[in-house]
Amino acid sequence: MSGGLAGLRAPGKGAFVDPGAWRDLLQSDDPATFSQAWLRLVVASIDQALTVTEGSHVVLGGFVALRTGEGLRYTRTATYGGGEVSFLLAKAAERCLQLRRAVGQSGGGNGAVDMPADLPSQIAVPVMVGNELEGVVALEVASHAESQLDRATRLAQWGTAWFSRIIGNRDAQADRGHADMVLKAIALAASEGSLASVGQALCTFLADQLGLVRVSLGVAAIGPQKAVATSRGGLATVKTDFIVALEATLDEAAAAAVPLLWPVPDEQMAAIGAHGRLCRSHNADWAASFPVEIDRITLVLCCEGQGAPPATATRTAWGELVRLLAPLMALRFEAQQSLAVHAGLAARHALRDWTVDAPRARWVMLGLAVAAALYLGFANGDYRVAARATLEGEQKRAIVVPFDGYLAEARLRPGERVKAGDVLARLDDRDLRLQRLNFQARIAEAQHQVTDAVGRREMAAAAIATARRQQFEAELKLVDENLSRAIMVAPFDALVIAGDPTQQIGAPLRHGEQLYELSPLERFRVAVDVEQSDFADIAPGQTGRLVLSSLPYDFWPVEVVRITPIASARDGQTSFRVEADLKTPTEELHARARTELRPGMQGIVKIDAGERRHIWIWTHAMLAWARLKLWEWIP
Repeated sequence: MSGGLAGLRAPGKGAFVDPGAWRDLLQSDDPATFSQAWLRLVVASIDQALTVTEGSHVVLGGFVALRTGEGLRYTRTATYGGGEVSFLLAKAAERCLQLRRAVGQSGGGNGAVDMPADLPSQIAVPVMVGNELEGVVALEVASHAESQLDRATRLAQWGTAWFSRIIGNRDAQADRGHADMVLKAIALAASEGSLASVGQALCTFLADQLGLVRVSLGVAAIGPQKAVATSRGGLATVKTDFIVALEATLDEAAAAAVPLLWPVPDEQMAAIGAHGRLCRSHNADWAASFPVEIDRITLVLCCEGQGAPPATATRTAWGELVRLLAPLMALRFEAQQSLAVHAGLAARHALRDWTVDAPRARWVMLGLAVAAALYLGFANGDYRVAARATLEGEQKRAIVVPFDGYLAEARLRPGERVKAGDVLARLDDRDLRLQRLNFQARIAEAQHQVTDAVGRREMAAAAIATARRQQFEAELKLVDENLSRAIMVAPFDALVIAGDPTQQIGAPLRHGEQLYELSPLERFRVAVDVEQSDFADIAPGQTGRLVLSSLPYDFWPVEVVRITPIASARDGQTSFRVEADLKTPTEELHARARTELRPGMQGIVKIDAGERRHIWIWTHAMLAWARLKLWEWIP
C-alpha cells in the first residue's frame, strides 16, 4: 500500500522525512488534511529521486482534486507551490480526467514557435479506487527534469494507492450518515400527529438532508393521487396551479408504477410530460418520483432539485428509503379513513385478487349480471310503503279548571304515571266554604220567613219566601259541586303527557283553563304521514311493522284503520294522515308496550301493500319523478 513513498528518506540520514505529514497520512480521515500530507510526501519523494543539483527542486507546483458527491464534480483538496494553478496544468488535469489515464506535457514541445525553451512540463495522474475515477493529481515539473517525466509519473502513480484508505473511509462515513438519516426519517414517520402534519415534517426533513428544492408526498386509495404534504409549508385548500401540476405529476408516477426522472435518462421508457411541466413552471432543473404500493394504498414521493440530476445509485437509495417509509405512512392514512372508504378498499382488493384469471372472471361476472337482471325483471317481492310515524295514545283526557280560583297544590309533571283516583291538583276552596256558610244561613232565614207567613195565613208572602229558599238551596248545591271538584283526580291509569302547573302555585286560574293532559298506558294508535306519491297504495286493513327511533331493534305490528284524505305540508313535502292501531297480540308484547312505549315516540312504519316485481319496486319512484318532469318540460 505504501507504493513509491516507502523508501522516502532525507539524503544522508536514516529517519523518514516530515514525521507530521506521515502522521496525517496514516491517521487523518479528513480528505483535505490527508491530500495535503500525501502531496507533500510525493513532492519530497520526486525531488529526492530526481534532483541532480543539491538545493534545486524538481516539482514546482501541483494540486490534488477529489470527487465530491455524485456526478462529475471535482474539488481541489490540496495545493503545492504558490497556490495559483497554471492554465497548462489545469488543461493537463482536465485531459487526464477525460482519458482516465496518465498525461504528460513537455514544456518545450507545445508546438508554439515563440514559447521559451525553459518552460516547465506538466504531468497528471488519475486517482483510481477500484474501477471508479475518484480524482486527479497534477504536478508541474522543472524544465531540467524533462527527460525524467516518466519516472516522476510512475512515482506519483505508485503513491495514489494511498487514496483507497481515505476514499473507503469517506464512503463508510457516507453510509453511516445515510443510515442515520434513514433512522431519523423513520422516527418522524412514526411520530404522533395527523398525516398532513407528519408528512410535512418528513418532507421538510428530507429536503434539508438531501439538499433539494422541494419534496412532496401524495397518497391515494381509490381515484387519483392527492397531495397531502410538501416541504414548503401547508398546502392550500383550494386547487392552485402548483397543486394541480403536482397532483398530475403524482398521478403520472402512480400510473407508471416505477421511479421516474425528468430530464429523461436513456434507460427510462415511461412518458413524463407532467414532470416536465412541473419543473418548467416551478423553477426546478429536474424532478424524480418514487411510487410505492402498500396493500391497497399507493404513495408517491416527488423530489425536485437544482443542478445536475441525481445519479442512478442515488435514486436507487432514495427509492429504498421511500419503501421503508411507505408502510408507516400508509397505516397513518388508512387510520384516518371512514368506514365507507375501508369497505370500498376491501371490496376492490377482493375483486382484484379474484380476477387474477381475467377471462374466467369476465364470464362469471357476465353470468351474474344476466342472472340478476332476470331475477329483478321477473321475480316478485313484497312491496312495502315506508312513512314517518308518531305514537299517540288512543284517547286523551284534559284536566281543566272547574271554576275561577287560585291554585293551591300541584303534584305532577309530564312523564309521570298516575293511577285512577290519584290527586293531580287542588284549588283553594276557602272562599267556597265561606259562600257555603252564607247560603246555609240564608236558607235558614228563608225557611223561618215561610213558617211565619204560613202562621199569619199570608200565602203570597209564604210563596215568595219559599221561592227565595229554593234559590239559596240551588246556589248551595252549586257551591257544594265546586267544592267537590276543587280536588282534581285521575279518571284512569294514565301518563301525564302535557302540563306543568307546579310553577304556578297561588296563581289565579280561569274556568276552563287546562292544567294537565292524560293518556292511557295500555292503548295506543299510530299516526302515519304517507307521502302523496304512495297514498294510492294504502287501504284500511293493511298490516305492517313499526320501528321506533328509541327502540331500533324491536318491531311492533300495526294495522291501518282510517285514512284521512286531508293533505298537510311538512319539511317541503305533502303528506296525508293515516291512522293505524298498535297490535299487541300476546301478553308479553302487551306488558312490554305498557312499560316501554310512550306517547310522542317517533319512528318509521312499513305497510305491506301487496306483491310487485322487484324491478318495479326499485325503479317506480324514479320513473314517476321522470314522468312528472317530462310532463312539466314538454310544451
